[in-house]
Amino acid sequence: MLRLVLAVAAAAMVVLPPGHACAQAQNANLNRALDLEQAGKWKEAIVAWRAVIASGEGAQGLLGLERVFGQLAQDDSVLPPLDSLLERKPEDRVLRGVQLRVLRSLGRDSLARAAFDEWVRLVPRDPSPFREFAGQLLNDGRTALADTILQQATLALGSTKALTIEVAQLRSALGLWNAAAVEWVKALRSESYLEQAAAYSLFPATGVHRDSVRAVLRDATQAGAKKVLGTLELQWGAARDGWRALSTLTVADSAYESWKDFAEDAEHQGAWLAARDALAAMIKERPNATLAVRAASAAMSGGEPASALDFLSVARRVLQPFQVRLQVLPIEVRALASLGRAAEAERLVRESSEFLDLSTRQSYSRQIAWGWIRAGAVDKARAALGDASSDDAEEVTAWIALYDGDFKKARVGLRRPQDATADVVTVISLLGRTSADSARGVGAAFLALARGDSAQAAARFERAADEISDAAPLLLAIAARVQTARRQDAAAITLWQRIVQRYAAAPEAAEADLEWGRSLRKRGDLAGATERFEHLILSYPQSALVPQARRELDAVRSGASAT
Repeated sequence: MLRLVLAVAAAAMVVLPPGHACAQAQNANLNRALDLEQAGKWKEAIVAWRAVIASGEGAQGLLGLERVFGQLAQDDSVLPPLDSLLERKPEDRVLRGVQLRVLRSLGRDSLARAAFDEWVRLVPRDPSPFREFAGQLLNDGRTALADTILQQATLALGSTKALTIEVAQLRSALGLWNAAAVEWVKALRSESYLEQAAAYSLFPATGVHRDSVRAVLRDATQAGAKKVLGTLELQWGAARDGWRALSTLTVADSAYESWKDFAEDAEHQGAWLAARDALAAMIKERPNATLAVRAASAAMSGGEPASALDFLSVARRVLQPFQVRLQVLPIEVRALASLGRAAEAERLVRESSEFLDLSTRQSYSRQIAWGWIRAGAVDKARAALGDASSDDAEEVTAWIALYDGDFKKARVGLRRPQDATADVVTVISLLGRTSADSARGVGAAFLALARGDSAQAAARFERAADEISDAAPLLLAIAARVQTARRQDAAAITLWQRIVQRYAAAPEAAEADLEWGRSLRKRGDLAGATERFEHLILSYPQSALVPQARRELDAVRSGASAT
């Protein structure tokens, strides 16, 4: 066997050309050096990287030595082999870059500057020395010196056109956000791969500076600028604006891939409706049942069940029956229940009941009961719970008890709510504020709200404030919120005023001041609005609403229009 191996090796040396054999030897040296470095065998790695240099791969070998000696805190040991290599290749960009890095890391700034000047002298019209040195200085946060180098580049090269990236990074580092955005737009015209670098560089902009960056990117015509703006808006918490920037991309702009990346990022950040919109565009471009289910799920998470049903109808037409039961039906039942369309949800579950196990049927029964509750059909909700386990039914039963005015039973069922929605928080707050065990008027008010009769709900909550005195300010606040949602500002103002004047020590008083002021501002009573905001700030300095009141007050004084 040994003789056979030697024979094959000898044959290979005969058949392969000398250059190929040399390349194989270089690759072997390189692989061995990398393996030793990754294994942390620093001394052996140094020998191996010297062998790489000896085999003719000077730049590769020197980069390896730089890393290894850096691990050993012996950076100056790179200089002897570096000097030898520079004697043979004085203009080599990689070698010169290592030289600048090592000298700077050793604190030998004067020598680094001298090395840079020597490199510039050797290649007088080449932007490489300026790009390398300025880039290193920017990475170190030495913006002033980087600016000096770029100014020198302008004198030497006639412009910094070839250094657009470095100029853009410098402008960002100096907080010159408008100028930075302009430079990045220039860079993106020819180098589309810089999109992520541009977004990363511009992300730290804050406040009005973001508006400046937005304006520059919106005015740019190239697709790269739109992609950067989409990424930034998503990272800045304005996902829907980010999607609007990306929605205008075309097939020629690789729109589908950009939409795909945006949808994934939006999902990870919980920007569900922006993710849904991106997925919808992808579906329009390339119809796909999996994407439709994903878009429906995003719509549900974003609180828009109606659009979820539209996506699911697309998936239903394509998927097999068993796939519909596994992927579509769970979201469909939730969506219908959220919309109060419990009868439709019941029908879909009934049609698939023979294929569903007991646990799944019980889960659906609970969701259908929620659907009946949202429709205000309490008796049907009770009937739907007949197939659900007691654990599943506990929270639903609590809501039914609330509508009946049974606070005692409602408290038990809402001890551990599954979802801390605004409605759940309001009810729990109410149950915690009052010692009453029952109040049919309050139950009737919540039931009217569930049925969508907001006028009746507001009236009932206001009357209930006289029925339950220890929770009166909260009930009045609920009534005022409902009136505000109905755009009945005059009725809402009366309620907010009542809270401030009669229940000044209540937790709702600060909210009442804020909303009263907002309503007055909306109606054009700026003096009245100012009085309310100032009253909140002075009377409730510890309130979490004080920052909002200050913003509102600033807006009134600056003459900004009320939204």
